[in-house]
Amino acid sequence: MTFLSDRHHALIALAVLGDVLVFVLFIVLAPVEHGMVQIEAFGRTALPFAGVWFLASPWLGAFRASTLTRWRLAAWRIPLIWLGCGIVAVMLRVWLTDRTFSWAFTIASIAFLTAMLLAWRLLLLLAVHRLAPPRKGAPRQ
Repeated sequence: MTFLSDRHHALIALAVLGDVLVFVLFIVLAPVEHGMVQIEAFGRTALPFAGVWFLASPWLGAFRASTLTRWRLAAWRIPLIWLGCGIVAVMLRVWLTDRTFSWAFTIASIAFLTAMLLAWRLLLLLAVHRLAPPRKGAPRQ
């Protein structure tokens, strides 16, 4: 049985916090353009999107040590995981809110959140590599 290191626990906590902030930022920015009330946007959009992300992405590898510490893995894994989660989240949102499906909303929300999640995760990776250089003998990325 493998136990996670304290460093990995800290990285997971930071990743979760940043991911939550990405979904909050998405809601804060969206109503300005769409005229929706913040709490309504939170319930209709943030909960399904964040809910699907936090239920599925750990199982799909978004919080693995390799994803949290390797540029190349994060660069393809985070967008791919979010694409799947985003599609499910949009369908869940349509079903829960009894709203019609919109290709424009689907493409825009998935693209925006892909960019935001990837940008945040790459900033986290940059900070990790700046603050804690690789151990001696560890392969370069």
